[in-house]
Formats: sequence, structure tokens, C-alpha cells
Amino acid sequence: MIIAYTLAKVSPNESMVVNKMIEKLPPMLEVVLVYGEYDILMKTKTKSIKELNGFIYDILRRIPHIVMTTTMIVANIPKKG
Repeated sequence: MIIAYTLAKVSPNESMVVNKMIEKLPPMLEVVLVYGEYDILMKTKTKSIKELNGFIYDILRRIPHIVMTTTMIVANIPKKG
């Protein structure tokens, strides 16, 4: 299981539109609008790096108005309890 956070820069005034387009995509766990250098923060869960790559390159980066993405793969998931 691969948990990753992806930050996306979006064309001006298009964050809400892009947010609606991506929030229902299968690997998404969470999508939020943020202030700062990036416009959208996404948390995804995939079965493998290959699946994550496919999602980012074949789906996410092809969505209109997404200008740039940066992805960080979680290295350690703390155990609860």
C-alpha cells in the first residue's frame, strides 16, 4: 500500500473547478484547497508505485488547469494506539 500526498498548482481562478473534478477519483482519500505556493493538496492510497505513477501521469496531469504537481510518498505510517 502506498500513501502519498500530492500538491497541485492550478491556473488562476480554477481551483474550485479542478477540486470538483478530482475529489471523486478512485485513489483519493482527501482533497483540500490550500493557500500558498500550491492550490490543492491531495492524499491518495494506491496498491503500488506503478499504480501511483499511472494515476499521476495518465490522469492527474492531464486534467485541464493543473499546471504542476509535486508528490511526496509517505515513508512511515505510525501505528495507532
